[in-house]
Amino acid sequence: MKYCVLGAGLMGKAVAYNLLQQDDTTQVILVDSNTEALQAMSLQNNNKLCTKIADVKDLIQVEEIFKDVDAAIAAVHYKFNEDFTRAAIKTKTHLCDLGGNNDVVDAQLKMNKEAEAIGVSVIPDCGLAPGMVSVLVKWGLEKFSWVDTVKIRVGGLPQNPKGIFKYERLFSIEGLINEYVEPVRVLRNGKIEIIEPLVEIEEIEFPELGKLEAFTTSGGVSTLIETYKNRLKNLDYKTIRYSGHCKLMREMYESGGFSGEKRKSTAEYLEKTIPLGKEDVTLVKIIFEGGSKKHELIIIDKAKPPFTSMMRMTAFPAAIISQMQAKGQIKIKGVHPQERCVPSEIFISELNKRKIVINGL
Repeated sequence: MKYCVLGAGLMGKAVAYNLLQQDDTTQVILVDSNTEALQAMSLQNNNKLCTKIADVKDLIQVEEIFKDVDAAIAAVHYKFNEDFTRAAIKTKTHLCDLGGNNDVVDAQLKMNKEAEAIGVSVIPDCGLAPGMVSVLVKWGLEKFSWVDTVKIRVGGLPQNPKGIFKYERLFSIEGLINEYVEPVRVLRNGKIEIIEPLVEIEEIEFPELGKLEAFTTSGGVSTLIETYKNRLKNLDYKTIRYSGHCKLMREMYESGGFSGEKRKSTAEYLEKTIPLGKEDVTLVKIIFEGGSKKHELIIIDKAKPPFTSMMRMTAFPAAIISQMQAKGQIKIKGVHPQERCVPSEIFISELNKRKIVINGL
C-alpha cells in the first residue's frame, strides 16, 4: 500500500511513522514545504519513506501526488480539507483528515454523491475527538440497545502541571483557541441546541490524577449529533483540564481576548506562557446511560517517547483509518463521518495493536 501524508508537523510525522511500521506498507510520501521538518523525519533511514517538498496550497502538486498513492492523510490546517476532498475525488484517491471545524466538514459532506459515484472513500475528523471517540460511541450504541444518553469527556494534560493554566501545548494554539470560542452543539431532550463554550463546569475523577474539571468546548461531537439525533435523547462533549483552567480561559473569552484583533496577541501570549508538552497523559471517558443502566469506556494513555500521548492518540487513529481505506475495509464509499462507515471492531483491534488500551470493552 502506498500512502501520502500532507504535513510534517507533530501529527503528520506520527501518522507517517505509524504507517511505516505496517507490514503491507510499500511507501509513505511525506509532503511539506518545510525542508527542516522533512529532513528530521528522513533521519528514520526507512527505505519506505519518501519526502517531498511541496506547498499544499498548490492543488496541482497535491493532485499529482494523490495520483501515485492508494490513500492520503491530511495533517495540516483544516482550511485546506475542502480542496483536498475535491482533489481526492478528481484523482480517485481515498482520503482522511484530522478535521477540526464543523463548517468545513459540512462542506466536505456535500460532495458525498460525487465521491460515491467513483468509489472513493473520504472521511473527515479522524483524530482523537472528533475522531476515535466517534467510533467508540458507535461501538457502544451497537452493543447496548438501552442507551439514550452519551457523555464524552476528553482531555490532554501534562502529567506534572505547572504555571497558572496548569496546561502544556499538545497541538497548535490556534486549534486550542478555536475549541474555546466556537459555538457548542449538544443534544438535549431529543433536540439540537447551541450553547456557549467554557461553561457547565463539572467535576470528574481519574485514578492517579484525582479530581479534575470538564467543561463545554466546540467540535468534539462533530457529526455525532446529526447521526444519532433520532436514536438518543442526550449527547454532549466536554474537555478535561486541571481545576481552575476553565475560569481563566472564560475570563479571556468574556473580555474579548479571543476576538478580532486581540486574538492574535492572545495567541502570542499563550504561545509564550504555555510550554510545549512532552510528558503528557490523554484521558477519555465515554459514559453510556439509559434508565438505571450505565456503562463506561475509559482510556488513560501516557506519553511513550519519542511520541507524546496526544500524538499517538490523534495520529495513530488517523493512520488506522487510512490503512482501512487502502485495504478496502471501508466498504461504504462517498464522504461519510466515521460513525457511519468504519467497522468498530476492526478499528478497536488496530488500536489494541498500537497499545492504546480501552477499559470497559
